[in-house]
Amino acid sequence: MTMRKRQAHDVAVIGGGIAGLTAAWHAAQTGMSVVLVEASPLFGGQVATLDRVDGFPSIAPVSGHGLAASLLEATVQAGVTLVEADVIAIEQEGALRRVVTEAGAHRCRAVVVASGCRRRLLNVPHEASWAGRGLSHCVACDGGFYRGRDVLVVGGGDAAFQAAAALADICREVAVVVRGNARARRSLVDRATGKANLRFIWGMEVDALLGDDGLSGVRLRDCSSGRLEEVACRGVFPLIGGIPNSAFLPMDVARTDTGHVRANDGFATTSPGIWAIGAVRDGYCGELAAAAGEAAAVIKAIAPRFRD
Repeated sequence: MTMRKRQAHDVAVIGGGIAGLTAAWHAAQTGMSVVLVEASPLFGGQVATLDRVDGFPSIAPVSGHGLAASLLEATVQAGVTLVEADVIAIEQEGALRRVVTEAGAHRCRAVVVASGCRRRLLNVPHEASWAGRGLSHCVACDGGFYRGRDVLVVGGGDAAFQAAAALADICREVAVVVRGNARARRSLVDRATGKANLRFIWGMEVDALLGDDGLSGVRLRDCSSGRLEEVACRGVFPLIGGIPNSAFLPMDVARTDTGHVRANDGFATTSPGIWAIGAVRDGYCGELAAAAGEAAAVIKAIAPRFRD
């Protein structure tokens, strides 16, 4: 397939997580000129914070950082232009789109939004002040600081159960606070429940973080009765889902009440020339393999636009 040679990029991919990196690589392999824009220096997204990748077929066990690093290297070798900057807006320019960032604008014919989600907060008093003092969202980054200590994980999904199992290998005790029902995959539930030093606290949520110089515990609230209970711990890892990074999109891109982007079966949004894949998209199943699959599928859908 021969691509038209113009000054604009064929495709701009927004987001350097697994979905974005995979989409950029596939587009470059197809012969498109590609620019990938990522706000964080940590390519790979939240997957890069995992010490072990589950739910993704590979020849041997791989860490999230290892998977992200290999994808990033392949993407660079494929000729993708990397830009580290926040996306401010996507504007129309005739038949083209302009991806406006804090560092400049990039003209393109198609935009693939793979911007994912940011961590959902506990929404407790003075939460930001506890970062680095007992509150963390990254087990691979900070788990080692709590070796031999008691920690608490908040959440009932894949990320929470995966983190809890990893922490149980190095911490004295891990308590997992689940507000509702467990939503994690069976394999992750089995892995976590098989740890002798891991226990569950059901039907409760974090009401406050406690301590002076550092975290000494949390106050929990029973979701039904409102009863309060204090639990001693030195570290808290909230993994309670994400908020989609979709605020920069044009108004004509339809979104759900939660901000997730609506897209059809071919990942096209309601705004011509803009597609959405991965965690930012309404209906994404949360599987890492699905993110890679959506990335390949969206490029296959876009490619005919550039055939002579």
